[in-house]
Amino acid sequence: MCGLAGYRRLAESSMPFSKHPLEGLHTAMNHRGPNGHGVWLCENAQIALVHRRLSIVDLSDAGYQPMMDKEKTVVLVFNGEIYNYQTLRIQLRELGHTFISSTDTEVVIAAYKQWGIRCLDYFEGMFAFALFDQRTQDLYLVRDRLGIKPLYFSVHNQYLSFASEIKALWQLPWISKAINYQAAYHYLTYLATPAPMTMYEDIYKLPAGFYLHCDSRQLIAFHRWYDVAAVSNDCNSLASEQEHINTLRGLLRASITKHMRSDVPVGVFLSGGLDSSLTVALMAEYTDTINTFNVSFDDAPELQERDWARLIARTFNTKHHELILSEKDAFDAFEQLRYYQDEPLADTVCVPLFAVARAARESGVTVVQIGEGADELFCGYTSYVDYMKVQRWWNLSQRYMPSLLKKPVWHAARFTTLTDTKRELLHNWMRGSQLFFGSALGFGPCKKKDIWRADTLVSKADPIIALMYPGLALMGDSYDIIDYHRRHLYATKPDADFLQEIMYLEMCNRLPELLLMRADKMTMAFSLEARVPFLDHHLVEYAFAMPQGLKYAQGITKYILKKASEGILPYDVIYRKKMGFAAPATRWFRSGGYFQTQLQDLLNSSGNAYGQVLNKAVLHDILNSHHTARANYGPQLWAIQNLLSHGVGQ
Repeated sequence: MCGLAGYRRLAESSMPFSKHPLEGLHTAMNHRGPNGHGVWLCENAQIALVHRRLSIVDLSDAGYQPMMDKEKTVVLVFNGEIYNYQTLRIQLRELGHTFISSTDTEVVIAAYKQWGIRCLDYFEGMFAFALFDQRTQDLYLVRDRLGIKPLYFSVHNQYLSFASEIKALWQLPWISKAINYQAAYHYLTYLATPAPMTMYEDIYKLPAGFYLHCDSRQLIAFHRWYDVAAVSNDCNSLASEQEHINTLRGLLRASITKHMRSDVPVGVFLSGGLDSSLTVALMAEYTDTINTFNVSFDDAPELQERDWARLIARTFNTKHHELILSEKDAFDAFEQLRYYQDEPLADTVCVPLFAVARAARESGVTVVQIGEGADELFCGYTSYVDYMKVQRWWNLSQRYMPSLLKKPVWHAARFTTLTDTKRELLHNWMRGSQLFFGSALGFGPCKKKDIWRADTLVSKADPIIALMYPGLALMGDSYDIIDYHRRHLYATKPDADFLQEIMYLEMCNRLPELLLMRADKMTMAFSLEARVPFLDHHLVEYAFAMPQGLKYAQGITKYILKKASEGILPYDVIYRKKMGFAAPATRWFRSGGYFQTQLQDLLNSSGNAYGQVLNKAVLHDILNSHHTARANYGPQLWAIQNLLSHGVGQ
């Protein structure tokens, strides 16, 4: 796991091509790669590449980057892991390629030389990379299938610039730091900025499964190289339940085996829930040396899973580490982690993840396995079930009930004591919208009308986004973004069921841009590589194709995964009530002494970059309603806290 950056001059520019920004580029990302750095500069091609190295596979100097083939025709800076690189190395050797290192990076170069950019289809793993072909003058920027690793870029002042982190791009003299208020508006709904937007003007993130191509004429195009909806899946819908269980176990074991490949110690973030416990159990089939790490809060008994984690640690004889945080500990961590986030990520899990990542690194572990993705693949959230129960009625009423009849219902409901969530659902129903937009939402359109000053929202076309997502109108409705992905799903797979729709939309937005982004940022803050075995693409494709009735059955969420876990995990661990890995933000904003005070101060302060677009009086009312327990605005207040905290001094 590493950090990469670079730039290419596109045309005559007022900013000359120079090597001077290179030092700032790699220094800004030194936490991503403490084991060394390298630069490559070609004045003829007007291109520069930078790399920070975190040594995981082949710790020798042969693994240093930027890396070139022996003919010095292809240059690569790579971040991630190709888990099947050894198999590919054998295949490529048979085709005449030679290797001087044991790295997966060298395999990527050989694969590109053999198959061109189609080499992406051969890779199994997580990755983001920049590859420059000196023979053709083609530059490729690539993000992996599911967006496990981030990659940011900018096309500004006749330069194409790119980096693993936004803060590196600010080191370039042709990029200035300016807030993208349109992105901030969408952040309030989705708790992260939806790709390809970021919170800053002229800086974008490459969406999951995309690559950018800059050709010899310096023309830029975007290609979606992976789309799970377009994959021809081999999940046999006529197979028996036991056959599905056996296949799923095989895919899980194969994924765990691949994700354990490392030349440095590997650990597990063990919450005590099904996903992390299953990861430990399957790892224990291959090794008797497992480090497990658990974090909990001393003021959150409702989130306490420490005893379950201890049970798993004892059962599988792991070297177990525990961390207990107070609100003061959490607040101190929050003050530090904002730097590594680059832009707001309104998920309270950032706090415990940041703390436990630091503890893991201090214990000597360099790689950790985490359970991200299992809930999205196998219907792990009760909110999914709630949507499923409502879906048939919703669709029928949308089809057959005239809008003239819906509007009076909406207007009458405005004077009732509906919760904000129900009010937003009713509003969407009234205007004929779809039911599902995400499993974790902040502020819907109704509430945003109250908290966002309407005169400050300027909707404008964006030529870069138009190239990536043709037909997406980024106007004032945040739900248009998810609707764009929904339309793409049904155009590609017209027979998709509702759980496939949910899974697909989560994979387009919440999973890569919030859950996986927080995992990357919080672990790489401490030069720690996080791996996600549930997101092996073979497993993802099988789960996506699996019949809906196997994911939720007999009132049981994650039904097929739980069945597959029987005999591997203790029964009580499999079927206990789901608690979820989170921080007690609701309590902190109601009775805590740190976050509540800070939010009050942020709302009362002037000069905040985001303060000018928010209605602070309404936000004070929301905080007061929450503080007095008249309503629960914990997630929404956390989103505002993150936003305003990032706005200080900007």
